[in-house]
Amino acid sequence: MLRIVALAAFGALLFPQARLQAQVTATAPEAEAPAYAQRLDIYGGAEFSHFNPGTGHGDQIKANNLLGWNGSLTGWFRPLWGIEASARGLYGNMKVPPNTYGVPATAPMSEHLVLFGPNFRFIRKPHYTVGFHGLIGAAYGQFDSGFPPGVMPQQVDIYNTKLAFGMAVGPWVDYNVTPRWSVRLITDWQPTHYGFSIQNEFAGSVGLVYKFGSR
Repeated sequence: MLRIVALAAFGALLFPQARLQAQVTATAPEAEAPAYAQRLDIYGGAEFSHFNPGTGHGDQIKANNLLGWNGSLTGWFRPLWGIEASARGLYGNMKVPPNTYGVPATAPMSEHLVLFGPNFRFIRKPHYTVGFHGLIGAAYGQFDSGFPPGVMPQQVDIYNTKLAFGMAVGPWVDYNVTPRWSVRLITDWQPTHYGFSIQNEFAGSVGLVYKFGSR
């Protein structure tokens, strides 16, 4: 036993650099996961929203569900934050109250949004990420596609077709399939400002993220 201890001490005296290297290796910080080494990510997915297209209440105007797409590009200037640009398109049918203008009970509508703002990564793990974004920009709602010529949507308590203020604020979660590919879930409060009031639109999206570039 004494012989083994003596040999170990002798080895430490002859090779001090090996002992120092082992200590440095043991205390070195964990490297960032490869999934977060890219500078840019591009997202594309399906979008859902719940939206009230008019000023009526109760049974007059009811909120309707819209389906569409969501695409965004985020440039990551730091591991924790970046700038996002998002474009969204949503489509569906409105429930129009009974009227004498010849407007059908259901009429098509669409909404397109272009938004910009900061994007944050709060949790970064090898297999998943949790983040939050706050985007502002413009929304274009088209509500008169199924209306007879000369009839304005406001005549039946529907918002007029116009360019309006838009916003999207909410969390998102990524599941990292590979260092470059992730599956993303987004849930947003997506308010707009048609007419003279704020519409509390809620939206969700599921799709794929591709990461590229290097930081």
